[in-house]
Amino acid sequence: MSTTASSFVCSPVASASSGCLLPPSKHGAAPTMAKLQGRRLSCRAAATAGSGGDDSVVRRNIDRRDVLFGLTGFAAVTTTNLGLALAADADAGAAAEPLCATVPITAEVLKCNAEGGFHCPAEYDATKVVDFSSLPLPSGPPRVRRPAHKLDDEYIKKFEEAVRRMKELDDEDPRSFKNQSGIHEAYCDAHYRVVSAASPEVNFDVHYSSIFAPWHRMYIYFFERILGDLIGDPTFGLPYWNWDSPEGMIMPSIFANESSPLYDELRTPEHVRAFMDLNLGPAKQPNLPEPECTDDILCLIDNNLYSMYRQMTVDTPEEFHGGKFCTAGKKYTGSLENGAHTAAHIWVGKDMGNLRTAARDPVFYSNHSNVDRMWHLRSTKLGMPDLPYQEWLDTSFVFYDETKRPVRIRVQDVLDTSKLGYRFEEKKKLEWMQKRPKPSSEIKRPFIAQRSVTPASAFPVPLKKGQNEYVTVERPEKAQAGGGSSKKAPEVLVLDLTVDPCEYVKFDVLVNVPRGQEDKVGPKNSEFAGSFTHVPHGGGDGGRMMETQEVSYRLKLREIIEDLKCGRDKRLDFTIVPVAGEKTLVNSVRIDIL
Repeated sequence: MSTTASSFVCSPVASASSGCLLPPSKHGAAPTMAKLQGRRLSCRAAATAGSGGDDSVVRRNIDRRDVLFGLTGFAAVTTTNLGLALAADADAGAAAEPLCATVPITAEVLKCNAEGGFHCPAEYDATKVVDFSSLPLPSGPPRVRRPAHKLDDEYIKKFEEAVRRMKELDDEDPRSFKNQSGIHEAYCDAHYRVVSAASPEVNFDVHYSSIFAPWHRMYIYFFERILGDLIGDPTFGLPYWNWDSPEGMIMPSIFANESSPLYDELRTPEHVRAFMDLNLGPAKQPNLPEPECTDDILCLIDNNLYSMYRQMTVDTPEEFHGGKFCTAGKKYTGSLENGAHTAAHIWVGKDMGNLRTAARDPVFYSNHSNVDRMWHLRSTKLGMPDLPYQEWLDTSFVFYDETKRPVRIRVQDVLDTSKLGYRFEEKKKLEWMQKRPKPSSEIKRPFIAQRSVTPASAFPVPLKKGQNEYVTVERPEKAQAGGGSSKKAPEVLVLDLTVDPCEYVKFDVLVNVPRGQEDKVGPKNSEFAGSFTHVPHGGGDGGRMMETQEVSYRLKLREIIEDLKCGRDKRLDFTIVPVAGEKTLVNSVRIDIL
């Protein structure tokens, strides 16, 4: 059940502040992306403007991107990448939720594209693939993954030696560091396509869906086994970057030694030895005072813990993991991907700050070791279930193991880390578990008369840094009747977005904050619903073209409604605060009951 504040159809009347830049058809409907097929956008072309070469070609690519994102002051039309027409009734302010067309994802339906000289992961002989479920369970002591900032000298030497040997392997060896980092680039930068008789060919990316967590667990599982085999230590565990704990919120020093194979010179220098910001990344929201905080570092740590609480305590597995991988329809990203994981990528920057190059930085693997730990903690410490549907459980990929043997591994094979032969060294206290945000005491709340729901014709809305956007959304009647406290039917705010895959995107969402008082709210406050973030894609090599990215994100409202005592309200006010990114469109905002 959902109540919609907008539709995917923009106003047929073009003006300086609303309407469609692209002309409507004779029936008044805006052109869909189906009519724009072939107009893919080159990240590389946009990035190299003014740097030589055929500038006219570069300019055309940029202009076309600007047209699609409405950068001339008009709102641009958006639908799905595949041109799936979305039924909408702009007059009634209702939009139909597009169906998520799916194809079971296995190695057989994925094809790597080597355009532009890209080095696809090593091919394997299908007749030699071994099924992971047929292999014996691990025996002997489990591998122990430890916090990277607490490693002793002996362990550091093992880690460095293992990575050094991996980097010394021949580039054609599937275990080599070049091949291992290339696996991430291939699966995370749209080098793979879904090729199936049941669906048109579409780009495949393990992000923005529930495939994110299990694919990365598989990936670093085999990476870890290769490292241990190279140093002859089957008990070697991949250290994790413990950014959810105060003492781990600085990049571990083992990665800052310039003479170490763990070093990467392509990082943001000012962030290498600074406390990271899990909420804001490199962009800063202006005028965010902390009146009761006298120590900036302590305040930053506190905000990080509040952000971790929001990320980890979402109500449903869909909110945490994301939705199904759609071959047609919108993709839903989860809080595990969108939260601290993305913040760490952006914070380290340079190589880590782009999905094309992220795995070239050794800190990437410790970042994802902690992401894997977050999933493990949610399943064990918090006792939350995983997704139940069989299509997710049957999703499979083929990876090379430490013996160069191709192994097919399924999501259902990796749900229990003990069956994978590793565990996490854990401290007793997880500080973020006690960091439920509280209402701001700084906000003055005047009486607000009956508000009008934001009309469908106001969307899509281009986000511009420094220009807040205000949306009023009607709550489902069922939620109003229950006072907003039902755990069985939790409310979520859903934002349907179009993002530019080439740029870093970040915006915050506030709830029931009067205009002009946005600077009185931060991650520690109930009014701060959370943030959306996006790690840039590289756009591939050789000028490979990329499409715009359609994605939706859910923000948990249940506790916010309880804390702000607005469970009987018919409508909620939301403020969208753009922090970074100049080519983001908000296509729809609504409240759903899950």
